[in-house]
Amino acid sequence: MEGMEWFRKLRNSVRGKPKEIIDPNWPTWYQSYFSGFNYLAPKGQPVKEVKIVVIDAETTGLDVAADRLLSLGALRVRGNTIHLQQQFEAYCPTPLDHYDAKAVAIHGIIPNSERYTYSKEADMLEQFLDFLGDQIIVGHHIGFDVEMINRALVRLGASKLKNRVVDTAVLAERLQPTGYWTPPDQFSLDKLARRYKIPLSDRHTALGDAYITAVLWLKLIARLQEKSRKDLVAEDLWR
Repeated sequence: MEGMEWFRKLRNSVRGKPKEIIDPNWPTWYQSYFSGFNYLAPKGQPVKEVKIVVIDAETTGLDVAADRLLSLGALRVRGNTIHLQQQFEAYCPTPLDHYDAKAVAIHGIIPNSERYTYSKEADMLEQFLDFLGDQIIVGHHIGFDVEMINRALVRLGASKLKNRVVDTAVLAERLQPTGYWTPPDQFSLDKLARRYKIPLSDRHTALGDAYITAVLWLKLIARLQEKSRKDLVAEDLWR
């Protein structure tokens, strides 16, 4: 009945979003991550109070369907502070059929190098999810990193990341939109680091890039706050 439409809408709004169900076939470590997911930055929460983890991934290449994770790096940020003592870094061996000399020249991860302590991919992701928890992910061109992590999780019989994501490249473009004076190629991490006078030490290591991105995050948030002339709140990050 057409006259009952209002009732159906009211009933659906009261019911809310269906509760997500844990799949018993998921690895136990992913079930733990999934069941412990409680934090979504509430509307109106000041950005300085938002729980942030800045992440970066190094991979065997740029093909999300064919390439694999080599390293993950992450740092916690609260307010204006990068907590260097709260960091995550892990490496997994380069698969024999994924060696690419061009990629090695960029990320510098030499297969079987004794410089690193290696973990199995499943162990690396278990430890990473334990560090990440339900916090907000920040990264540069982060869509690629998240997709690589998601595909690795799915290969391992788990499901995808549940965390909300903020891309520092998108924030940078909000400050200086693409146009005649700002070509699209001006939003790489290297070029933004130079623009905002951020040292490029440890570039192309996962933890090093996470640190550079964390500094960039702080600078962008400060400038966005100046531009908006108000204290930023959580929803400002996704508008």
